[in-house]
Amino acid sequence: MDRALRGRGRQGDVTAEMPPDLVRTLAWLREHLHEPVRIATLADVSGMAPRTLETHFRQFLGTTPLGWVRQMRLARARRTLVESRGRISVTRAALDSGFSQLGRFAVQYGSDFGETPSQTLRRARIAGSVTVDDEALRLTWESVPAAFVVAPRQCALALENSTRAQALAPGYGLPKALAAWCWAQRAAQNFGTTPNEDLARAMQLAREASALAPEDAMTLTLASGALTLAHHLDEADRLLERALANDPLLAVAWLRRGWLSAYRGESELAIRELTTALHLMPFEPLRHLALIGIGAAHFAAERYERALRWVQIGLDASPGSFWAERVIAAAAVHAKAPTQARRVVRRLLRKDPQLTVVVAQRAWPFPPAFMERLGDGLVVAGLPRA
Repeated sequence: MDRALRGRGRQGDVTAEMPPDLVRTLAWLREHLHEPVRIATLADVSGMAPRTLETHFRQFLGTTPLGWVRQMRLARARRTLVESRGRISVTRAALDSGFSQLGRFAVQYGSDFGETPSQTLRRARIAGSVTVDDEALRLTWESVPAAFVVAPRQCALALENSTRAQALAPGYGLPKALAAWCWAQRAAQNFGTTPNEDLARAMQLAREASALAPEDAMTLTLASGALTLAHHLDEADRLLERALANDPLLAVAWLRRGWLSAYRGESELAIRELTTALHLMPFEPLRHLALIGIGAAHFAAERYERALRWVQIGLDASPGSFWAERVIAAAAVHAKAPTQARRVVRRLLRKDPQLTVVVAQRAWPFPPAFMERLGDGLVVAGLPRA
């Protein structure tokens, strides 16, 4: 995927709201990707001067207007080829996605996806011969909201349904990825009693899922999330790159992208990517995870009062996600509010009596400096070290 689109640039206010004129321009573009696009036309749609429009794209999306259009067109062409199950030609997919020069399309496609459009089409024909049981589909998609709550009861429900879906459709990648994500949650958030076994199962399912559905952005994203919690950050990053290349507007992929950047200590980038996820899906089940992630990024940057505010509104949106109270307690200590921190830890221990500082530090693959400050804060707040 084009790294510019991922927002690797550092310029601009990463916490700023996307301006309405830019939102309006993006909405128009999604409806007109198959048509010729000119900067002057976009300026008219947005009501901005061309130079201002260019600035806004770079500031909020990390790319140019035409760079964004190119990436969206490539993603649409790939999705068309994959979803056609071999029933459409490469030429038709390219033309319908707004490419008039087929040679240039093939070069750009190969550069972004590492294969030719014809290779994608051949694999789509093979995938089209695999049928998925309707009940497996229902069980899988019914479980997705529960899996993103990241709470013990919902995690168990998603695991139960995804296991049934796997039995009905062994070749279907999404329920395997969903189960991988839930097993990783169990291990990381202390939902179960066998974290090592849970994590091993999560990694195995994540790799099986990504092999079964190498073009499905949701499957790749969930598998990446499981591998992230297993501390396999480079492998998780590669899956996310593929997911966002296939679907650059998938909110959950931007959510995982932001958390992964936070785990790597790239706080400002994490905030930008999590804000992108909020713009794409400003409601549950993803909203609270993005808000908590932004809080964690502020904690990493030692902005503890901001961390408190962001994590708290995320927890208010999803009270079952009590694991986030670990960050609240530690941030309160560092923000010179030890009484609040101790109150939070007492409440947390009522919900998770086996929690210790060692368990909390094992949960996430944050950098050592983050974990040290988290641990120090939790000790002061009254959490047992081991």
